[in-house]
Amino acid sequence: MADTSIDIRQGSTEDEFWKRYDGLRDMLLHMKKRVDLIRGIRAEAVIPDQARDMAITALTTELQGNKQVFFDYLLNFISVGMQVLHRVDLEVQFTIPEGTKAEMNSCTLIVDDTSQPLPVEIGTRFIAFILDRGGQKHLDTILTFYREEETRYDKLFGGSLDRCYLKVTEELYPRRCVHVTLRVPAQSLIEYRISLQ
Repeated sequence: MADTSIDIRQGSTEDEFWKRYDGLRDMLLHMKKRVDLIRGIRAEAVIPDQARDMAITALTTELQGNKQVFFDYLLNFISVGMQVLHRVDLEVQFTIPEGTKAEMNSCTLIVDDTSQPLPVEIGTRFIAFILDRGGQKHLDTILTFYREEETRYDKLFGGSLDRCYLKVTEELYPRRCVHVTLRVPAQSLIEYRISLQ
């Protein structure tokens, strides 16, 4: 008699990690296409104003919903990444003009050595969380946060200091401001319960 049993095996965590990474890239590509479409509609002079406004409103609402779904998916991907031997880091670049709020320049997910640009809202929320922890001196708050993260991840990853990175550049002209590049393991988004809502 022939063996008709079916062997059902679950994929490894490694397989799941790369499958989710592919899904993450697909979602980012879809959102980029939506942003390009909104930009194209906004620039099209032939479309009547009312129709253009309605289309932009509908697409913008859809895009905001997609960003929330993407963020939930990103947190799930980071959770899976914490179970495998891959680096999943978050890098934010922002500017702090003297006397005003921080301006986000870019937010990037770095998986091993591959970078994927993320919606800037994620970086904006992360930086707002950091700056809300301190007082008026934003640079001191960032330095304190960075030292805490570097120490914590140094212990967690057994002496691997290259997961955390901080670069601060001061600009004096044409306006006084500070440019900051901060990189930490992306699991900080989960541990500090960063949210887009």
